[in-house]
Amino acid sequence: RASTPASYRRGQAGHKMADEEVVAEQAPAEAETPAVEEPTKAEDDVPLEKRKPVPKPDETELRNKINEEQADIETIQARLNEIKESLDKREAGRGDSKEVQEAKSRMSESKQVSRRMASEKRAIFDEISAADDMRQQQMDLTQRLKSQLTHNSIEAIDSKIKDLEHAQQTQSMSVKDEKKILEEIKKLNANKPMIKSLEEAKDALDKVTQHRSSLYNRLREKNQELTVVKEEEEIHRAALEEAKSKDEAKRADIPGLYKERDELRKKMKDKRDLQRKLRDEFNEQLKQWRDYQKAVRDAKQKEYIAYKAAKQAEYEAAKKAYEEEEAKRDPWEEEKMICEQLIDFVSKYVPKEVETKVSEAKIEMPAGAKMMKKADLDDEDFGFGGAVNTKKKNAKKKGKPEASAPVKAKVVKLNYAPADFALWEKLGFSAPSTSEDCPELLKKLEDKREWLKTAPPKKTKKQLQEEKEAAEKAEKEAAEAAEKAAAEEAAKEAAAAAEVAAAEAAEK
Repeated sequence: RASTPASYRRGQAGHKMADEEVVAEQAPAEAETPAVEEPTKAEDDVPLEKRKPVPKPDETELRNKINEEQADIETIQARLNEIKESLDKREAGRGDSKEVQEAKSRMSESKQVSRRMASEKRAIFDEISAADDMRQQQMDLTQRLKSQLTHNSIEAIDSKIKDLEHAQQTQSMSVKDEKKILEEIKKLNANKPMIKSLEEAKDALDKVTQHRSSLYNRLREKNQELTVVKEEEEIHRAALEEAKSKDEAKRADIPGLYKERDELRKKMKDKRDLQRKLRDEFNEQLKQWRDYQKAVRDAKQKEYIAYKAAKQAEYEAAKKAYEEEEAKRDPWEEEKMICEQLIDFVSKYVPKEVETKVSEAKIEMPAGAKMMKKADLDDEDFGFGGAVNTKKKNAKKKGKPEASAPVKAKVVKLNYAPADFALWEKLGFSAPSTSEDCPELLKKLEDKREWLKTAPPKKTKKQLQEEKEAAEKAEKEAAEAAEKAAAEEAAKEAAAAAEVAAAEAAEK
């Protein structure tokens, strides 16, 4: 640590700031595209034909250039990350080399063995201390028992008792002496259990002494093992110090790493400045192109507005002429034409004398209307399918002269195309199903024709819509009023029921 260069120490002091800078450099270099400004009024005033066409900038070319610079930036960033990781490991102590890590591992294992043996040695000392206490207790017990005994064995006591008994039996003595001998024999017999206890105490003392000796032997062996482990620990410590020295020597490249990091940061800044410059140039070209496109759109819009105004004026003139022409026409022209056509159609199925009366009537056609021939009706020019009487048609096709119809014609069923019914409904009639209905319907059609001659003007679509809306509004208001009246009636009934219930409750 004392040999660490000053530049390395300065690098450590500013490393936190460096970390933040590196993290910031890892952000993508993409910049937001600025909003395109609207062209100035002076630019708008320049006619389009006087403006120089502006080509659209190539976005693919810009993206390729940006990607090339971004690839260089990512390469630089990867190297910066490697430098940062290397510096972080060395400063935090996590950057030891493999040799140092292995030496530390061996040193740690040796220390663990040494601690384990020291713990075992302390346990042996504890056992020796306990054995010494036990040995001292047994020695005290043995000494106490020896002090209380006059003989050291049961054989000696038995021999002494035998001698006393022999003396008592063979010698003449006083009663007092005899009692004295008996007391001594009794005392000797009482010492026999104490001799047994003394022997047991001696055996226990021997065992404790042997155990104590074995503990001292174990202690000597453990000391020898601990000495070997301590020697190995010193060897591992020396190897660790040597590995650390080599590792410290490798730290001499740290100033170079800091210098390389600063150079890479500057290079990365230049790359990003170039990216921003490329984007700014592209955005400026894009702005000019959009301004030109806006001018083109404005010119086309003005041209379209002028064209639309001319078309609108033309449409208004045509509409006015059409409305004037429509105002001159008879509003019931279509109904009158349909009525005449239906009269001609029905007349074919009316008896002759009735048909003669009809033919004598003066037919007035509206202005511009064209009278259709009977052959045209027979050929179904107006959509009628004709009658089922196929014999008559076949006779006409063969060129035979048509016979005069009898006064009472045969009832014929009439068939129609689906579109024919709309003509009848237009005048408010139903299409006759048989020829028997034609005389009565002919009279109604004649009345309808007379009415159409003096019919009032038709209502416009706007008037019809207003009448429809007014009717719907009146119907809605009537429904709301009815609903409101029903609600009021229900409320009155509920109030009356409540009063009745209250009265009944009061009576109870």
